[in-house]
Amino acid sequence: MTFCPFCGVRQEVNLRDIHFRDLGTDAALPCPHCETALDVIEFDTEPEMRIERCTTCFGMFFNPGELEALLDARTNPLVWLDPVQLNRIAMDYGSNHEVIYRKCPMCSERMSHLHFGGNSGVILDRCGTHGVWLEGSELKRLTEWWRAGGKLIYQQHEAERVKRLRAPLEELRRPGPSFVSIEGEQPRHFGERSPGPFAGSGSAPLDIVAVVGGLLSILLD
Repeated sequence: MTFCPFCGVRQEVNLRDIHFRDLGTDAALPCPHCETALDVIEFDTEPEMRIERCTTCFGMFFNPGELEALLDARTNPLVWLDPVQLNRIAMDYGSNHEVIYRKCPMCSERMSHLHFGGNSGVILDRCGTHGVWLEGSELKRLTEWWRAGGKLIYQQHEAERVKRLRAPLEELRRPGPSFVSIEGEQPRHFGERSPGPFAGSGSAPLDIVAVVGGLLSILLD
């Protein structure tokens, strides 16, 4: 449960089993959700990782790549698929996300939405330059999904995304049609018919006829 059933206040569930240090408030970084000044916290990982966190709504802001690194640090390297758990997590949360385009705390530009891993059920707010914003309790849910085999699904989803991005570049890099060039001739496409011995000179056919005629006259004599 992410909200208190008596007062409706959001409960802190993300960092219950994670060791971290609070480094104080950064007044220059407002929370995308409630505009409270974000705190900077440092996770006890290897290497250590600093992120921004709201002490009111408990949302978190991760720089690019930090979220995946934290999920990896909290997951057994031996990952197996648990389809039942994966489906439960996705169905339990995916339809409840509000369609609100929030501002990035770093640059104040509107962030886009990202369905993490393609089917985790967790919709993140993403700034293409600075990172992703997670609402309160989303880190806990992503950790459960990652442990249930979501890591494998995420890796496959990212590989397919990179392949789609590279496809236009590979198409541009394909070699064009080959050309064949013979000394004294103009280059032409491979497979193109040669113009033949009679092309390019109007007197060539007449010269050949004269030679043949001369040979016949010698034989007849």
